[in-house]
Amino acid sequence: MDTQESSPGRRAGWFGQHSVAVVAAVAAAVLGGVATAWGENLFTPGTSDSEAQVRVLEATIKDLEAANGRLDDELTALRDQNDGQRAELDDLEAQNQELRDEIDRLRDQASADDSAGTDAGNDDGTQDDSAGGASAVVSGVRRETDAAVQVMLHTCLDLDTTSAGWGAASVPQDLCYGDAGVEGPRLTIMSGVPSRADCEAQTTWQQTIASDAVTEGMHLCVQTNERRTAYAHIAAVDRDAETVAFDLVVWEPS
Repeated sequence: MDTQESSPGRRAGWFGQHSVAVVAAVAAAVLGGVATAWGENLFTPGTSDSEAQVRVLEATIKDLEAANGRLDDELTALRDQNDGQRAELDDLEAQNQELRDEIDRLRDQASADDSAGTDAGNDDGTQDDSAGGASAVVSGVRRETDAAVQVMLHTCLDLDTTSAGWGAASVPQDLCYGDAGVEGPRLTIMSGVPSRADCEAQTTWQQTIASDAVTEGMHLCVQTNERRTAYAHIAAVDRDAETVAFDLVVWEPS
């Protein structure tokens, strides 16, 4: 006998037959239910439920692939921007280091100039010869010492300057006392006290007189950064105090 109510078995059969259509319909509603970004209709007349599901999934995959491509492009752009900012930061750090080095040099120079006094053995490693250590220009002599100039380790003299203390500083100049010994751009060891002509006739120069070869009484010809000829006599060497004293004569160019 027929009944008005469906049996559980029949209801289950109905849901089983229509579950694919229900899922496809829900998926279509979630995705907009109409078309993909490419304008393709997902549910055309005559397509089965399975085909509709496949189209939904394919459209979803395409959308995800497109989104992934955009994210990759954005990530690449961010990486490029980060690399550019890192290079700019490196440049700024290099510029800052150069400025710090320049500030240190200027401070050393100012300290040397301020410390130069009339007493021997100033803190900048020099003896002031302003009370007679620098004579007037006579017979082409630009400047010379009456008392030896004492130079501490890691200190250089500017033989072209006329300032007190001979411009003593810790930056490379014409005549230096460093770890390697007596140093300068152009030095030559002479066997005795040279004349100006003797020094000007030199053609072979060196940049370093080795520390163990530096001895009291040594005679040197020096050519300055401004191409003046100079004579340096090592008046004293104190290895314990790490100082060297020079008698100096600087001539004006011929």
